[in-house]
Amino acid sequence: MRVIKVLFLLVFFFVCMLFFVQNTAILETPLLLKLGAFGFMVQSPAVPFYVVLLIAFVAGGLFCTLYFLAEKVRLATSVRSLQNKVNAMEKQLASQKKSTVAAPLVTPSYAAAGAATVAAAADAGASTDKKADA
Repeated sequence: MRVIKVLFLLVFFFVCMLFFVQNTAILETPLLLKLGAFGFMVQSPAVPFYVVLLIAFVAGGLFCTLYFLAEKVRLATSVRSLQNKVNAMEKQLASQKKSTVAAPLVTPSYAAAGAATVAAAADAGASTDKKADA
């Protein structure tokens, strides 16, 4: 995977250099940026277009890096809190296992009800057999 990334970056760099070499006349034209609002006017010095293009590319890379850094911190915090929950649940499970080993096994209510109906059916079957014998 690392080799593929290096090859991709190499091809990207080559295409960018080819673009810059083939479009030097257009990229060297001076660019003047203006911003006017509420009677206030700001104007940049004349800079070549390629400088503006490179600054925009670097700014985009920085913004992406900051975004993913913030996302990584958020996910790390989430993982830490979830790990704390897992640890607390494991401790709770361990304490419950210790207490159930010492305490007798209690039959759940639904299992007891099922056993009672099975016992009642067995008694009914036994009384039918006694009548048949008589």
